[in-house]
Amino acid sequence: MKDKHNMRHSQLRFTGIISLLVFLLLPSGAAASASPCIAYAYTESGSHLFLVGENSSNFGNELNVRSNCENLSLYVNGEFKARSSNGNIFFKLNNSLQNITLSTDNGEFNATYSNVNFYPDRLEWEGEWFRFNSLDIVLIDAAKAEIQENWASFLSVIIAWILSTYVYWNLINSYVQKNFIEEVIS
Repeated sequence: MKDKHNMRHSQLRFTGIISLLVFLLLPSGAAASASPCIAYAYTESGSHLFLVGENSSNFGNELNVRSNCENLSLYVNGEFKARSSNGNIFFKLNNSLQNITLSTDNGEFNATYSNVNFYPDRLEWEGEWFRFNSLDIVLIDAAKAEIQENWASFLSVIIAWILSTYVYWNLINSYVQKNFIEEVIS
């Protein structure tokens, strides 16, 4: 009976020591709750979002930076452009080839995206309309276009009927002439 008691006591002691070691080796609550610094940049055109990356093409005129980092800085072509303490930056861009760098003061985060092409917002028709509006384009009224379409349909049906009738008439006439027998009475 004592052996069983000693054996059980040994098992409990061993389990307690292992539990204590595991507890001591776990990271503390403060260190576990600290999240790593993450930042990303994108542009938008309408409801489309374009993530900034190495050698990427982006549509839109404003660079949006989202981050959970403190004191995040934005550099465009090596020049300091903006800094944010809460990590969110909105920056108006020139449409051209640019190098974008996002970094923190303490060096916790640093990302450089080179050869990023920024294009004007061309996913909406208004930009093209205003660009070509100075060409004095004369637009056709929708009602007139529909009338012209109806006349074109009607005339094509008439032309198709005339041509098919003419072809059938010639075929029938050729058959009749070929098989025509003339009786000669003297």
